Amino acid sequence: MNQVVTGTFLRDGATTPGSLSEATVKPVAAAAAAIERCLAQAHEAGDEDAVRLLHAVSALLASSPRP
Repeated sequence: MNQVVTGTFLRDGATTPGSLSEATVKPVAAAAAAIERCLAQAHEAGDEDAVRLLHAVSALLASSPRP
């Protein structure tokens, strides 16, 4: 479930116009999207503990105050 991020990933993401600014403008939405991807992977792997944890984190993100 842990993923290693290399410098090429970050460098490639910066070449797309607006790709980094959108994530910084809406950090809660970006975090929720990342949690959803991890949740799908945990479901596929059959990791029940990870699924419960990610559901809890997703609920916290959904209820967090937004400016």
